[in-house]
Amino acid sequence: MTERETEERKKMQRLVEERNDRLNGGRLWRIVDLVINLVAIFVFVFAIRATVLEPVRVDGESMLDTLQNNDYLFVEKVTYAFSSPQAGDIVICYYPDEYYEVSNKAYRTRVKRVVAVAGDTVETKDGVLYVNGEPVSEPYLSASRSKTERISTPVTVGEGEVYVLGDNRVNSNDSRNSMVGPIPLERIVGKAHFVLLPFSHWRTV
Repeated sequence: MTERETEERKKMQRLVEERNDRLNGGRLWRIVDLVINLVAIFVFVFAIRATVLEPVRVDGESMLDTLQNNDYLFVEKVTYAFSSPQAGDIVICYYPDEYYEVSNKAYRTRVKRVVAVAGDTVETKDGVLYVNGEPVSEPYLSASRSKTERISTPVTVGEGEVYVLGDNRVNSNDSRNSMVGPIPLERIVGKAHFVLLPFSHWRTV
């Protein structure tokens, strides 16, 4: 091999090495870019979940027939940043810490319906729910689950609280329980608007 051919070969090797270095550098930056994008997506999803929407699974039958066990809801958190819950709203809330400690229940959210707000007086007569002395029309209740018991003594809801019940009145642990009582507004996570899954149950609530 002549000296010139040797030089040409060395030159080609240098060009190949430089190209490989550029490719390796480009691959590294593509990986870095992918990681940055994945982190950004994760942060965005976490922020949305924390402040706007959160998926919640219904566990139990306390909201039959409105909600079924294992229904998945999207809970919206913006409304109650600007206004208070209203009677009829379905809310996601935490019970008082004492309830979880004494009952040894898992610390998790509950799905209930607001039936009375601050200043309202709640009671039952012959299984019918009364608020401020007037019987409450509750078209969302099924005939077999409409009887409301255990509020024979009138209860007045305090400022910054709401009174919640399950739609399945005969099988719901709610504000009628002395360890639960009216729910402070700061323990309400958000408002349920519709059932997302299963698709056969998709509907607004």
